[in-house]
Amino acid sequence: MINAIKCVFLSTVAVFLIGCAASGVKVSEDQLGQLVKGQTSRTEVLSKFGKPTTQMRNSDGTATVFYNFAEYRTRPATFIPIVGIFAGGSDIHTSSAMFRFDANDRLVEYSTSQSDMGTGMGRAAGPIEPVQNQPRK
Repeated sequence: MINAIKCVFLSTVAVFLIGCAASGVKVSEDQLGQLVKGQTSRTEVLSKFGKPTTQMRNSDGTATVFYNFAEYRTRPATFIPIVGIFAGGSDIHTSSAMFRFDANDRLVEYSTSQSDMGTGMGRAAGPIEPVQNQPRK
């Protein structure tokens, strides 16, 4: 009996862990507040945030560095038999930080963005309307 309870408990935990995933490097506002334009070096940014998602060296000698982060969470209703078909879905949160450096590898500017999207199944998806005037069909 105890083994059956352990099995049910571990299965439940596994289902909820499978429903979440994250990837990339999340840059917080607190971390950005520690940077000084014109003084912070590219090396300092890389040591603070780790390996960037994308690095570019521009033809004029400047550099651009990107950090992207994505977090995916499956809504709990998705795991309920039958109910999940009609009310399930997931939510996705993304954030990006872009750092631009001059030819001397000093921070010129940075910008950030965030987005939140959700997907739904069944009634949770809402009405689906045909898209007009698509360039590709």
